[in-house]
Amino acid sequence: MSENVSSVDAEMVFPTRMDLGEGPLWDPAGQSLYWTDLINQKLFKGNPSTGRYVERNLPYKASRVTHCSDGRLLVSFTRGLASGTFDGQAFAPLTPGFSLPKEVRINDGACDAQGRFWTGTYDPTLRSAIGCLYCVEHGRVSTKTEGVMLSNGIRFSPDNRTMYFVETSPARLWAYEYELSNATLGKRRLVVDYSGIGARPDGCAIDTDGCLWVAEVDRGRIARYAPDGKLDQVVRVPVLKPTSVCFGGRENNVLFITSRYAGVESGEQSNPLAGAVFAAQVNATGLPEHRYAHGE
Repeated sequence: MSENVSSVDAEMVFPTRMDLGEGPLWDPAGQSLYWTDLINQKLFKGNPSTGRYVERNLPYKASRVTHCSDGRLLVSFTRGLASGTFDGQAFAPLTPGFSLPKEVRINDGACDAQGRFWTGTYDPTLRSAIGCLYCVEHGRVSTKTEGVMLSNGIRFSPDNRTMYFVETSPARLWAYEYELSNATLGKRRLVVDYSGIGARPDGCAIDTDGCLWVAEVDRGRIARYAPDGKLDQVVRVPVLKPTSVCFGGRENNVLFITSRYAGVESGEQSNPLAGAVFAAQVNATGLPEHRYAHGE
């Protein structure tokens, strides 16, 4: 992959010290950002124009936050999904929910244009590919594919014909043919293979051109890849372990980036920015996030 590409620098917007920041989600109505600290079971809400943020405790370790069509928030936690509001309603598990093997955990996810929530599971020991990809429609869960090691970011193309899927281990970015009408996955192709380059793909976002913005752990950057896997832009982040990313801002052209402090190398532990939230304005417009069709 050529590195002769344009680049911009991200700057800190929220001086958190999260052990594992995840799931950034922009709220266009409130011009605010949601995100989680998975390890410490916290949900945050912040105003990037002021740098102020508030947090609330969750009863779960949450990895993804998604808007619901009824105004609530959907959070994916290690064993299922729950919905509620930041300021009031408690987060209650969706039913009937998942029937998961005790060895696996739920990770990242995203909604398709019909309001279905897609998510994946993983083996925390990373010893075997016992994870799956799931589709959740009106609370009903269906298994779509098996043999996943470490499921992570999921995004859908602007024409709804491709589902992109990050498999952090064994470090690959995949593209599946997708049939929106019945939530069917078709053939898959390898978009980016990270094997042997010392970085792992994590959360991702997609823009209106159909390009993926992927958080690259241990590389300190967000990389923009065209659908054919060509690298054409980089956002440099002043920490080694950016974890996830979303678009936001009034023009939806700002990347918001979470990071982690837990598990960083000894040299990074003295970095006061590890675990903070960052932002960078880019020359692209984010594809608006689809909402979960809650009870429709």
